Amino acid sequence: MKKIRVLVISILLIASTGLGCVGSSEEASPESGDITIGALLPLTGNLESIGQASQTALEVSQEDINGYFSGLGSEKNVEIVVKDTENNPEIALEKLRELDERGIKIVIGPQASEEAEAVLEYATENGIVLISTASTAPSLAIPDDNLYRFVPDDTNQGAVLATLMEEDNVTAVVPVYRDDVWGSGLTDEVKTDFEDRNGTFLEGVAYDADSENLSTEVEKLDEIVTSARTEYGDENVAVFLSSYSEATEIFTLAKDYPALSDVKWYGSDGIALNEKLIKDNEAAAFAAQTNIMAPIYGYEEENDRYMAIESRVEERLGRLPETYALAAYDALWIATFVDLDSVPENDESIRLAMNTLTDTYFGVTGWTKLDENGDREHWDYDIWTISEADSDYQWERTARYQVDPGEEGKLIFVE
Repeated sequence: MKKIRVLVISILLIASTGLGCVGSSEEASPESGDITIGALLPLTGNLESIGQASQTALEVSQEDINGYFSGLGSEKNVEIVVKDTENNPEIALEKLRELDERGIKIVIGPQASEEAEAVLEYATENGIVLISTASTAPSLAIPDDNLYRFVPDDTNQGAVLATLMEEDNVTAVVPVYRDDVWGSGLTDEVKTDFEDRNGTFLEGVAYDADSENLSTEVEKLDEIVTSARTEYGDENVAVFLSSYSEATEIFTLAKDYPALSDVKWYGSDGIALNEKLIKDNEAAAFAAQTNIMAPIYGYEEENDRYMAIESRVEERLGRLPETYALAAYDALWIATFVDLDSVPENDESIRLAMNTLTDTYFGVTGWTKLDENGDREHWDYDIWTISEADSDYQWERTARYQVDPGEEGKLIFVE
């Protein structure tokens, strides 16, 4: 297909030149441009770090796409209609209905798995394609549905975390996790993989993500960890945390418990690179002291385009963006050309365009080929920790879990 070739070539050029400049706003209407793509992002709430970074990446992507069209002498433009889901499944569904009322049938997001779960039935019934760049719950790995995910599901993250724990000679793990489809799903994956390595995964603490006070849960966690240290040895016990930005409160509370301060902690993609966490000195100090290790899907090595786009997003955002945001940059390119290639109001046509374009597209996050469930097939993970520098705290990449074709995954530590 000619348009596929144009898409790949354009990315090669635009990633280094950054052509064009067109703003993105919620007030944009389908009539204001030839192509209108929706976006459901958690701009507020416990996942706002990823949501805000994704919005910035989409704005950069929009500028590049429109610059590409302009360079061709085309009058086409892509507009983005962004809706804030507030990291709330009910609001996500409400906002998707608003996009549908405006005739928008391709939507980037939702980013949270609990939001994606809440809107998937409506999207399917109304012929809306969802492209999430942060939803990772294994329960949403469903063949032939309307949810495409440009990230790997958490069966992979579970293996990465279990490998890290084994590498650190941890033999017993106590989980504390969000009691939702993502938090409990990821915890189950870590449990399965850790037990496959002959580790002991203890019953931990599940918490309500909407709770305004987690002191009771942290006190219970301390009791379990204290008991586990007596049974398995102080050096062999660790805590696994599956949370979003509420990790800040959990760390602030945990610092007052010696048992929780003396064990290793492992996090997840829900907190990796989270800006709110490192801006809270008490929480960040605890995370640094316990050497929290948090994996997140990572870009392919030696990708100059990723570095160029990441720098532009970082400059505008004011901080290092999560990899999921850079996946949103790629998602808008694919969504734009799916809209161009497919027949309007034809679900099968949109599916064909999606499957064909993702199979052949190499963007800033590498190859976007999807598996039979519509999730990213090729993946690596970056492992992030928090370190102190000049009385401030920062995220620092400490290792990489790399999977080469036909080989077992391996941990590579940054020197």
